[in-house]
Amino acid sequence: MQVGTPRPMGVEKPEQVDLAQAARYFGAGGEPDRSTMALLERCAVPLLAAAQPRAVWLQADVEALAQAGILRGEDVYRHLAGCRQAILLAVTLGPGADAQIRRAGVGDIAAGVASDALGSALAEQAADAAEAQLRQLAAQQDQYLTGRFSPGYGDWDIAVQPLVAEALDTPRRAGLYVTDTNLMTPRKSVTAVLGVSDHPVKGHLAGCGHCVLRTRCPYRERGTTCAGE
Repeated sequence: MQVGTPRPMGVEKPEQVDLAQAARYFGAGGEPDRSTMALLERCAVPLLAAAQPRAVWLQADVEALAQAGILRGEDVYRHLAGCRQAILLAVTLGPGADAQIRRAGVGDIAAGVASDALGSALAEQAADAAEAQLRQLAAQQDQYLTGRFSPGYGDWDIAVQPLVAEALDTPRRAGLYVTDTNLMTPRKSVTAVLGVSDHPVKGHLAGCGHCVLRTRCPYRERGTTCAGE
């Protein structure tokens, strides 16, 4: 079922990787030590050079997305409360980033893990840049957007990934595929939905439950969250 018209979006590559965010993905608790930051800085240079961000999006009625089976579970509907329309977004760093992560890990496990963390941070930065463009477009039409909410957050089943990819035509428009196990390739990619409304909306925060660090988060061990830092 076609729910909207996919539109490619140019995403400018960030000038540098957010090392503080990468350090969190790397598992560095509190203030990362010098050796950790030196490792991240060293690995960030080739990763950034290899990344080629691409994005595609569409805007559709929430009801159309629901009928297509893309919206499942209660949490995504809570996020879209007050929104008659929504935007589907997919952003990828491209296969070059994945290849560089593999190269970095050959004979150097720490560099591989660091590069993987850097890739996750850079993918989020690219998604932030795409979202900023969407907000500008929405503002020109006197519309407001919620934040991003991705498959796997809360009870929004990650099994919707193939449907999201199909709706956005990501293989052809962004070189982004979904495997039989619902994983994205290239791995350093982000898909999400944002609610669209004619009045300010915030959406429903997913919280710690969706975070890739939830089983080894130093903030949760201290009884707090990174949002409070």
